[in-house]
Amino acid sequence: MTDLYGVRVLAVDPPRRQVRVRVTAVYYDIGDHAPLPDDASFFLRIFGETAEDAPLGRAVTRERRHDEGWVDANARWFVESVARTATRNHPFTEEIEERLAEEGVGFPWEDGSRFDEMPPEAAAELVVAEEIRVGADYDVVVTDARWIEHLAAGDWWRTASYPTHADRPLPGEAAAIPDLRDPAVELRPFGDRDEPHHLAFSDDGRFLAVSGEEGGLVVYDAADWRERLRVMADDYVSPWLMWVPGEPVITLRRLQEEGPQLAYDVLSGDRVEAPTQSGRVRSATGRYRTHPYEAVAYSADESRMFVADGTRVEVVDPADGRVLEAIENEDFTIRGLRVSPDGEHLAISGESPGKLEVIIQRVGDHRVVTRHAIGAGWYGLQDYDLAWSPDGRWLAANLKAVNGRNWKTDGGRTRVFRVGLPTGPASGLATAHAEPG
Repeated sequence: MTDLYGVRVLAVDPPRRQVRVRVTAVYYDIGDHAPLPDDASFFLRIFGETAEDAPLGRAVTRERRHDEGWVDANARWFVESVARTATRNHPFTEEIEERLAEEGVGFPWEDGSRFDEMPPEAAAELVVAEEIRVGADYDVVVTDARWIEHLAAGDWWRTASYPTHADRPLPGEAAAIPDLRDPAVELRPFGDRDEPHHLAFSDDGRFLAVSGEEGGLVVYDAADWRERLRVMADDYVSPWLMWVPGEPVITLRRLQEEGPQLAYDVLSGDRVEAPTQSGRVRSATGRYRTHPYEAVAYSADESRMFVADGTRVEVVDPADGRVLEAIENEDFTIRGLRVSPDGEHLAISGESPGKLEVIIQRVGDHRVVTRHAIGAGWYGLQDYDLAWSPDGRWLAANLKAVNGRNWKTDGGRTRVFRVGLPTGPASGLATAHAEPG
């Protein structure tokens, strides 16, 4: 593997459970470089690289370090915080790139000796190599001093480790975050015959309705995920579905909203008459509705509307249209959007480089709490629709997977995730303590 960074331990403070680390980018492309690794996942990986016979090495094996999903889910049990304290040559300008080329100083290869044990000329060469490259210093606090007992000031090495996206809930927040890595159930509402298109929970959270591209409608009971209703509207291609506010009645409308509305009482299974439901998305009472946009969500109290616009989400007052703030998501094109009932978190589906993901983002400080790739590889026909249950218990996501060779779908599936990240490490994982809250 290609080395991406040089790492040097500047100081170790066991009583404070803190390590000061200098990280230097050693991999460069034209006008670009390995990114500054601010994520806890990176530091768990690099600390584990030299911990084979230490407590951290026994808890985080090589196989675990190389499993991105495992590291992202479990880094919080080992790394408490990461703070960047200094940067060098960042941002990477043309002038810095030219100076790096002119200096012609390569980044040294480790020889097993610590920095303070190196010959003066070699130590000076390492310092120069750090000073002319993009880099940063970090204060990293771990959850237990055992995880850093194998480190000493002066340790340095090159690494092919890289940052991913570790979960980072605040204390007490984990119970409000969907566990995207562990679906409670995976539904195939239409098998291989059709693809799930839209989905929506009833206002009381008891039922989940899923419509198909060819006009199928399936309603599941959220208590046990058994089918409660299945109907077929043959001439309703890619229909829109919407629950009647406050009622166990689901409606179907044609894509262009022309022609009669179909309505079904989920409790009786009968087709019924119901008030006409318009728009793509509605607020809790139906006071506000959107058309033709669908990547829109309303807080349960109807005080805020969240509107996706490319890579950003605008927070809008639905009463007067004022934009209250904007939430940016660089390198992430938003396709689907929902908000938790309390308005504290966004569930966003979309495209990031090389993958399709769902992320959970905190509204208050715009930080991403967790993210997970549910579809690997990018093809323009793959998409997600999302639904967050009004009772706050479930997040559902439609996934329509497209084969890149023949552009045929596999029928698609609906995954339902339980809200609530683990509040303690998995059984058998030797860590110091569980996350508070």
